[in-house]
Amino acid sequence: MTQLILFTEIENEICILLAQRINPNKDFYLKLNGPGGKAIYEKNENIDVCVIRECFEEAEIVLRNEKLLKIFEETCYSTREWRAEPCLQKEAKYIVTLAIYLHPLEELPKHTEPHTLGPWNLYKIKDLLKHRNELVPILRENIELIDGKIKAYEQDILDLPINAQKLEEIKIKMEKQPQRTQETFNFLIDIELEIPEEEISEIVDEQFPVLALNFGKLSSYEIQTLIKYKKKIQESIRPLRRIEHKIQTIEKSYKEFKYLSIFDKIERKIIAQKFRENPTIAKLSQDNTILHKFWNTIFEFEIHKSSTNKLTYLKLRLSKDQIQINSTTNGKQTWEFFQKNYLKLPLI
Repeated sequence: MTQLILFTEIENEICILLAQRINPNKDFYLKLNGPGGKAIYEKNENIDVCVIRECFEEAEIVLRNEKLLKIFEETCYSTREWRAEPCLQKEAKYIVTLAIYLHPLEELPKHTEPHTLGPWNLYKIKDLLKHRNELVPILRENIELIDGKIKAYEQDILDLPINAQKLEEIKIKMEKQPQRTQETFNFLIDIELEIPEEEISEIVDEQFPVLALNFGKLSSYEIQTLIKYKKKIQESIRPLRRIEHKIQTIEKSYKEFKYLSIFDKIERKIIAQKFRENPTIAKLSQDNTILHKFWNTIFEFEIHKSSTNKLTYLKLRLSKDQIQINSTTNGKQTWEFFQKNYLKLPLI
């Protein structure tokens, strides 16, 4: 697993490029990280190739090998596949390697993954030293090392075209990318070229980042190899999308009937036929038998919310401990409480 530190200097302040993790279903929600991710071990992708590929996928920045510097690498036993949770060897299920790289920031990033990452912004490293808890763990624990290694980076190989710009100007440029002009398009020279698809050579995965970022420099033939590559990718993922859709349908139905766990096994089919998916407390309470059955029962519960903080679902499970509720009891309540407070919230 890799993390890349893209750095620059603005008004004598060292700044690094970071984005906020905005997918609530992934680790380190709302923490800041740089470009990076997981090596594709099924393809024997090494860690250097991984950081180059991830940087292109997440920010559309191509790294130059001669400027890429690895400053940290650590391998540890872990109980989780994609997270370093150090443990004893006998407890381990995985071996996780973490690495941090440096590279000067030489072009403006693009916001290519808005579903998982917020916009790319520059942060002063002196501020990050004070607010390290905002960073993902690997950066939080190594922020002093990063600061020192940036300062020691060989100045004579730095070539930063945005070095003299102010932070505010960089933010504006990230929001308003300059438009390419037709004069930069090499493919205009041979745009009349049309080659039968079977005669076009196939590219390998490692070639894609280099070709894609150099769009303006590509010939018509190279663009046609990319189009053929796109069709190959589409064909390979189409079966997976069908599988994903089928599983999502099954998962949805399963979760919609999960509320039935509060009923006895012999009752569940009858209740399912009568109340179907995701009934509310109000609907179930119309049945006097259910109302009488659960009135004094204690439930463990969770309230689910949407991304806009709107209440969406009520998760109910029977509490193993049916001791009377008091003011210090957390996450447990009676049916009467749910009737008063969450009467119309669908159950899961």
